[in-house]
Amino acid sequence: MPAAADYIRMTAASPKILVVLPSPLMARNFLRSDALQMLRRDLDAIVTVVSPHPDDRLTVEQQGGTWLPYFHPRRSREPGDGGVLKTLARLARYGRYLAGLFVHMCLTYRINVICDLQGFKTRLRQSWSLRKIYLREGLPMSHLFGIPFARSRTIYDVLYRVYYSRWQRFAAVDRLLAQSRPDLMILSMLQTHMVTPYALAARAQGVRILGINGSWDQPTTKGPVCPGVERIAVQNDIVRGELVRYHQIPDARMTTIGWLQMDAFARDETMPRTELLTQLGIPATHRFILFAANAPRLGPHEPEVFRRLAELTAAGEFGDDVVLLCRCHPQDRAWETRWGWIRGLHNVVLEAPELGPLNHLASLIRHAGVVVASAGSINLDAVAVDTPTIGLAWEDSSLPHENRHARAYELEHLSELRNSPGMTVVSDMPALLAACKRYLADKSTDSAGRADLRNRYLHRLDGQAAARLTDMAKEMLA
Repeated sequence: MPAAADYIRMTAASPKILVVLPSPLMARNFLRSDALQMLRRDLDAIVTVVSPHPDDRLTVEQQGGTWLPYFHPRRSREPGDGGVLKTLARLARYGRYLAGLFVHMCLTYRINVICDLQGFKTRLRQSWSLRKIYLREGLPMSHLFGIPFARSRTIYDVLYRVYYSRWQRFAAVDRLLAQSRPDLMILSMLQTHMVTPYALAARAQGVRILGINGSWDQPTTKGPVCPGVERIAVQNDIVRGELVRYHQIPDARMTTIGWLQMDAFARDETMPRTELLTQLGIPATHRFILFAANAPRLGPHEPEVFRRLAELTAAGEFGDDVVLLCRCHPQDRAWETRWGWIRGLHNVVLEAPELGPLNHLASLIRHAGVVVASAGSINLDAVAVDTPTIGLAWEDSSLPHENRHARAYELEHLSELRNSPGMTVVSDMPALLAACKRYLADKSTDSAGRADLRNRYLHRLDGQAAARLTDMAKEMLA
């Protein structure tokens, strides 16, 4: 171990990086990749990770980093909080944060209208009962957010300047940056209200920002890109083009790195098939259909679809050696209510929500006979390992046309997949049954189409996305 003076000198010479991961899924994708290890090893960096889930602490510390909780004005306590006045001050902070969220929702509404995004138009035509769910999640599904003159670029620019001014800075975040004094901030989910206090604090204190595009849907579903971001790592050239077209981000400021969570898929770190089946309690001679459930908002139709599929499976429709496996969405807090009833059904397995190692998910997908999912990126996970996949674009005739889940495939990031030869998109039970049988009979079916999807959506699927992100950080620290 070096002497104390030597340690202090080494610490002073090491670059400091603050990684801000405001959502549990983004934290999982980053922390379960090699990104943190590479930043520590290849850059000899001191890395602090901010995320919302306390369980991330152990993962971060095992990789040599420091974990801090993500700031939230209602849940985060300032030093000395307590008593009536302090409680009122905390409520005032939260009110200011909510007011900022409202303005951000106005910006999101207007940029979607100005860009003429068809998926947004479709959502606005849905019933109020459905749009209320979106509103609770911070999506502006009401025409009120566009009053007045929703298409006015002048009003949009004024709101943008007002929103990204000092009033959305918070002392706790300013203090974090002042105390940690990072040389670089790696910031994800750049188009959300959640990162605004961090982006504004970094800009005020002269900290350079390397952004990670949150997900493949965000350029066409979320708000403006926060200011101060010098470089952006994107998943593919489709996302890159959308950021240029809709958000005027110069192409030269972006680098296509691939998908961090796909590194585990590309390197084939999956467990052997027999080991996985033993872990799941499935006989070694059996095959399984992986039903990858979505979050409640995006998958209200799924329990009924699964029930009918389970009945067919139990009746031997796919053969006596086929099991139906339901994987709950990692962020489904209502999973017991939605899925607990399937326990004990014949030839059915239930897997509870988890944000664990990605190699387990990769193993499930690689060894599945077919993956069934509703308008999610897990269809692309299946494409990554050349497993047949089916998209549920369900047309429930009991619902108004605009409320049916099939309308999700009118969102820009999903619309091209609907007619892709690399996957089958179904709207009813007979089509789902036929597609399952076709893929179970020959897993190589549509393999050429999946190869095309990999080239288009999973560009540079070589297990090196984390390495390319590290290279971007190294260039900015040079």
